[in-house]
Amino acid sequence: MGTDTPQTPAPAKVYAGSLQKVADAYAMRIRGAEWATIAAAVGYANPQNAMRAVRNYVGRLPQPQMPELRSMWRDRLEWLWPIAARDVEAGKPGAMRAAVAVAQRAAQLDGIDAPQTVRVESADAAELAAMVAALLAANGGDVGELEASMWGGDDIEDAEVVDD
Repeated sequence: MGTDTPQTPAPAKVYAGSLQKVADAYAMRIRGAEWATIAAAVGYANPQNAMRAVRNYVGRLPQPQMPELRSMWRDRLEWLWPIAARDVEAGKPGAMRAAVAVAQRAAQLDGIDAPQTVRVESADAAELAAMVAALLAANGGDVGELEASMWGGDDIEDAEVVDD
């Protein structure tokens, strides 16, 4: 009688050359290369094989999750920054604008440009009364004079609103 223990599948053999091939394909992809270009440059038979190899190496590609997308864009920005800095130092036209765009995008991605929280408090009735009293005391206590100076006129007119 044999045993009914499940057999563990043997681990797949991975060759160093194939790992380098996949790493090169991944690097090209994060730089924005199309799958057909990656397949031709790295040596895959077709774009689907290149995509499949990267997916098996990195993880799922069809529905990228936010952490994966952030990581991919972080890698792309890290790749672009030295190029932009080099072009700025060389004085290439438009290089400063491109470097600023890369820096701004990186700051947005990392949350450095996140809006700041500002706390605004209003005075309660007692604090408001104390402020009014202080203003009146500073103006000699004459409300009429204070109102006239606020509205830019010396004479205050009473009027009545009449509906037609």
